Amino acid sequence: MVQKYIEKPFLYKTRKFDIRMWAVVTDDFRIYVFREGYLRTSSSEYDLQNSNNNVHLTNQCLQKNDKTYGTHEEGNTLMFK
Repeated sequence: MVQKYIEKPFLYKTRKFDIRMWAVVTDDFRIYVFREGYLRTSSSEYDLQNSNNNVHLTNQCLQKNDKTYGTHEEGNTLMFK
């Protein structure tokens, strides 16, 4: 396995995020994507020099222990259609 950290990621209001969507792939490789999804955001502004995990990871298990959790969006989550 090879992994590379992205130093200049796309940001949402100066914070990192990931996108969660649902899709189904059939046995004949047709793909159906559910229209709704959500963004999980970090609690803190992105700063490459900051070693705090809450700046770099959007994992809810880590974010919910941060004192700024939920100050930007409820549950650090934004729904979209």
